[in-house]
Formats: sequence, structure tokens, C-alpha cells
Amino acid sequence: MKHRQARVRILYVILLILLGSTVVPVWFYGDRMMSLNRDRLETQESSLQTITSVSLSHVISLYMENLNQQLKELSDTVVPLVIQIPAAKIPTDPGLQLALGRFVADRQTVLSAAVLNDQARFVQSEAPNFNGQSDPFLGKSLAAAFTAAQQGQGYRSNPITVLTSGGNDVVMVMAEPIHPKDQFLGMVALVVTLREITNELRDANQRSGLEAYVIDNGGRLVTSYDPDKVAGTDMAAIPIVQEFLGANAPVAGTSSFFLQRGNQMVQMLGTYSPTQKLGWCVIVQRKTSDAYATVTEMRRQTYQIGLALVLLSVLVGLLAATTITHPIDLLTRTARSIAQRDFSHRAEIKSNTEIGELAATFNQMADDIQHYIGDLQAASEENRKLFIDSIEMIAAAVDAKDPYTKGHSGRVSQYSVILARELGLPDDEIDKIRISATLHDVGKIGIEDRVLKKPGVLTNEEFEIMKRHTVMGYEIVRQVKQLSEMLPGIRWHHEALNGKGYPDGIEGDELPLMVRIISVADTFDAITTDRPYQAGREFPEALSTLRKHAGTKYDPLVVDAMDAALAKGSLAKYEVRRRAVAAAPPDPVGSPHT
Repeated sequence: MKHRQARVRILYVILLILLGSTVVPVWFYGDRMMSLNRDRLETQESSLQTITSVSLSHVISLYMENLNQQLKELSDTVVPLVIQIPAAKIPTDPGLQLALGRFVADRQTVLSAAVLNDQARFVQSEAPNFNGQSDPFLGKSLAAAFTAAQQGQGYRSNPITVLTSGGNDVVMVMAEPIHPKDQFLGMVALVVTLREITNELRDANQRSGLEAYVIDNGGRLVTSYDPDKVAGTDMAAIPIVQEFLGANAPVAGTSSFFLQRGNQMVQMLGTYSPTQKLGWCVIVQRKTSDAYATVTEMRRQTYQIGLALVLLSVLVGLLAATTITHPIDLLTRTARSIAQRDFSHRAEIKSNTEIGELAATFNQMADDIQHYIGDLQAASEENRKLFIDSIEMIAAAVDAKDPYTKGHSGRVSQYSVILARELGLPDDEIDKIRISATLHDVGKIGIEDRVLKKPGVLTNEEFEIMKRHTVMGYEIVRQVKQLSEMLPGIRWHHEALNGKGYPDGIEGDELPLMVRIISVADTFDAITTDRPYQAGREFPEALSTLRKHAGTKYDPLVVDAMDAALAKGSLAKYEVRRRAVAAAPPDPVGSPHT
């Protein structure tokens, strides 16, 4: 059946109109509102991050200025004492020890205060929950501070994460030289905590959900809202940190970037704000999905409302359109059934509208077509039967020339059909094989009776005459155009796989399956029926003879099919014994009378 042209169902058109008139406006409105709200949220988020980062930067600057002021206060307190104490007695001087202890006790930001003489011998006072002497990193920082003091310079260490009784704490070493009148007497040093900065970062996280941390001008972590993160960690791989490191102006900047979190890349929105004079930078950031959670929620609600409208529109559309489209659909299905040659369907439509009248007219037309097609089919079947009967009549006429071959063509046709079905061939191929097998010996009508009816073995000259029946049959049948596909079985049914058959000597794959089937069926009937020169043999014996020549003369697959048909009983009604004759034949496979 030819492909039908694509069509659009009316039901779909109505539903599309309803959906377009309801969902599209809602979607447009929702999309517009989401776009506006996203723009506003981006502005608000950027402002929030900028305000937060700048505020934290200012707080950190003030905090560090306060720590510097405390170092100056320590220096102003102890330097007058150091000047009056011999350098060798500084580590054991009780007044100096008392002054350091009071200084540490009065200030929560100071964990340790120390005075070192010019030989790096020191007197120190520490907060109760702090033991800095056991930390090797603090020891290295104090050594670096002393070296700087010897050169007349102050010292500020990189932040160091230390373990205290309260958990991890980020500290710094701050030191100033003691050099009255350009004479180096030692240095004063403080170990100060950055806990207050960490607390500010944590408060910012709790208030607004921002991830806040501080880095130095080398991209290393100073401290973070997460106290478990170690100071000094390299953060330079983070895009927002890279942006700060590459910035020329000490102003805040906001940007969107991606951050590796586990196995996923998470989109972030972050802002950096440099601190004054410290060279540090405060960075606050948040997941974009969290920053725009309101828009996400609005999108979700818009989709839910849109889906509800879609379902409502579909329901209303179905109810409204069914009354219109159902009759048309019935007509369409009935017309399609008729186009597929199924004339049993009718469009049962009860309506007083034009559609009802159309259905009644259509049904009447279908009845007329069904009757007309029925008449054509009956005539066609009658013509086909007449055609088959004519072919069988011709074959019977040929068989009648020799009383010993009476019914031969019909039996070969029946055996060939059984073999074709056993091999699983389609019905149209089976019909072709049936007709070709029925007419396979039609050329014998032109063979002289003295040769055709000779009771004994043919001479070489007579055998050459007999062999001409294949070509004669071919020439007779090829004049009928409708029988052109049956010609191979008529011309080549005496050909062999090894090429030693006649009339053309073709071999192997050149032999069509039709020819191979008819050849086996023809020989099988010749062996199992009585002839002047032989008595008909039992079917198993005939099958054994065929199998001896399978692969050389006959197709082994066709012989196997004959074996299977015999085993299934498909040949039972043909399995009769013929009367015996006195003369025994030579090799029955080579019988010229088949």
C-alpha cells in the first residue's frame, strides 16, 4: 500500500489552540517575571556581597591596627625596663616577668608576649590555654622575627594554624626591635590570635549564608569561616582569587565562576575586597543556585501552574473536540479499512448534521464497492481455476500418450509442492513451482511415439531425441508471457549439480531452487512407479537411491526435505506399490523416461 500523505488531526488542532491561548501567555508572563526578578536578585546579591566583603575588610583593617597598637603599647611598657636591666638578667628579671604577665592577662587577643635580649635569650608570658613553645612553626617565626629585629626591622608573620584547648586557632607573630640610640638590645614580640576575624567571617556566613575567607597577596589562606581549614593553604587556583591577584586597582569586584566540589563543577557568585595596607583580601562567595533560590522557586511554581493549565486545557479540549472529531475519526478509520481491502467496517454515526448524511452516503458506497469487489474476486478465482485446469489438462494429455506415465505430471507437481512447503517457501513461490512441475514434461507432446512408448532401454540416438523434450517444452511455454517465471523448471529439470545433466549442462548455484525441487520430485516419482523396464520401488528405497546421488546430481537440502516429508507422513497417501515387471532397469537415476 502506498504511503499516505501526512495529515494533522482536528483534535490536535483544537488542543493546540487551547494550549496556545492558555499556556503561552502564562509562560510568557512567568518567564518575564523570572527574568526581572533574576536581574533584581543579581543586583541585590552583588550589592550584598560587596557590602559584606567591604565591611569585613574594614573590620579586619581595624583589628590589625589594634594589634599593631597593642604591640606598640607592649614596647612602650617594657622598653624602659629593658634599658635599665643588664642584658644577661633579662630572662630572669621578675619585674619584666610581671609586666608581661599583666599585659597578656589584660588582653584577650594576645596569646603570648615575650622580650628577647641581644643573644635571643627571652622572658615570656603565655595565656593559660596556650602553649606556643611546643609549636615548631611559631619557633621558626620567632627566629625570623629576631633576624629582622637585628636588621632594625619590624616583623609580621604569615598566619599560622595552631592547636589550642579550644580547637584550631589562627595566630600571627608580631615583633619590633629594641634599639635605643641605635644600639640593638633585643626585641619585643607578641603571638596574637585572629580568632575575632574568624568569628566575623563565621557571623557573616550565619547571617547571609556567604562563604567568607581571607587570603594574602600570594593567594594563600589567612583564615576562613570554617576553622578547620588550615592557614597557608594555596587558594590561587580559585578563579575569584586569580581575579584579585591580577587586579591592579584596590577596589572590590564581583564575578561568576565555577568551583570544583567533589566530582562536580558548581557555579558560584563571588566578590573580593582588598584590605587597606595589609595586602590581604576578603572574599565572599555563594552557590549561584542558592543566590537565585527565589527565582528557582518561582520557576518551579510557574512550571507547576503551567502544567496544571496544560492538563486542564487538554481535558477541556478533549471534551470539546471529541464531539466534533469522533464522527470524522470513524469515517477516517472506515475509509482506511476499505483502502486496505477490508470491507467489513462501517461508519456507525447517528447524527442529523452534515456528518451524519456523509456517513450514510459513505456506508452505501462501501456496500456497493464490497459487492463489486466480491464479484471481481469470484470471477478472478474462476479464471484462475480455469487456468490451472487448462494446465493440468495439457499435462494429462501429455501423460496420456504413454500409459506408463499416466498421472506422472500431477504427482510430480504434488511432490514438488510438499517439498516447497517443507523448505518454508512462500505461497506465491509454491504456486510457481506447482505450475512449472505440472508442465515440466509438456515438451514430450512433440516426441515420436516410437521413442516415447518404447518398452525397453533407449538407444543413444533415441535418447538424444528424448532429451529434446526439455527444449520443446521451453519453446512451447515461453510463448505465454504469464508463464515466464515457470520456464526454468521446464527447461532444466534434467540438469544436475555436477553439470552432467541436459540440455545446457549448467551446474551448482546456476540451478534455481525451483529446478532442484522439481528434479528430485520427478526422479522420486520415476523410481516409485511401474515402468516397462522396471517395477516401482518402495518410498524408503527410492529415498535411499536419491541420497546416494545427493550433492552430485541432486541438492542435499531438497533430499533432506523429502526425507522429512516422508517421516511426517506427508507422502502417506501416495505411497502405493505399482505392479512388478519382469525386466529390471539399469541405474534408475539415469532413466530416460522421466
